[in-house]
Amino acid sequence: MNNRTKWITVFLLAGLVISAGLASAGFWGSDTSEMQQKKVITVSGYGTVDTYPDEAVLRLAVVTQAEDAKNASEENVKKMDAVLAALYGIGISEDDAVTSGYRVWPQYSWRDEEQQLTGFQVRNSLTVTVRDIEKIGDVIDAALFAGANEINDVTFTVSDDRQTELRDEAIADAVAKARADAASVADAMGVQIVGPIEISTTGSQFSPYRMYMSYDSGYDGMMAIPEAEMAAAPMKMGAGPQIQPGDVTVSAQVTVVYEFG
Repeated sequence: MNNRTKWITVFLLAGLVISAGLASAGFWGSDTSEMQQKKVITVSGYGTVDTYPDEAVLRLAVVTQAEDAKNASEENVKKMDAVLAALYGIGISEDDAVTSGYRVWPQYSWRDEEQQLTGFQVRNSLTVTVRDIEKIGDVIDAALFAGANEINDVTFTVSDDRQTELRDEAIADAVAKARADAASVADAMGVQIVGPIEISTTGSQFSPYRMYMSYDSGYDGMMAIPEAEMAAAPMKMGAGPQIQPGDVTVSAQVTVVYEFG
């Protein structure tokens, strides 16, 4: 055996000795072996919290049609300006009325077995956040009276701060249920729970209440409203549709590993 081979052999043996010493001292593999030696119960808990919504999101649109795209677009701008003015007038802030879509496309019809261009249609979609859900009926009424001719849906939800509070409550409910299940298993097996050694969560889920609506007055929309009538709009509008929202739900799931003895 030459000197080079001897030195390689010495280094390999030294490495094996060091590795064995570290393993016996608990530096390597201690966590895995310790977990394998423990007796555990694994349980999952699912918590839910239902609450009454405090906000609503309304999706509406102004749809216009004309022989050319320019006239259709100009008419749409006038009607949407009137809708926005009406919404601002009943307390909706500019930040809570956001354009969510704008589309222009040609309209065709078949005549004498030929497709002919008949005009252009413009759809300007708006998403409105209503901070006071008691006003949702008035908001819909104001938008329709001002010129909106398409109502899609209303989604009832809760504010961001409230969602955080509900999420914490749902997690607490999930943990309590997981703890109760672990105690039931331990009692049935005649063992004692030592305590949790691992806790994980799959996150939380928020389920708003969505109410689908159907209102479409066609291409021409509602009749144009003179400026003098617009000023008196609050007096002429009705009480607004009666809309009763359902509860919204926040849920959470946790998994807990308990050691027992």
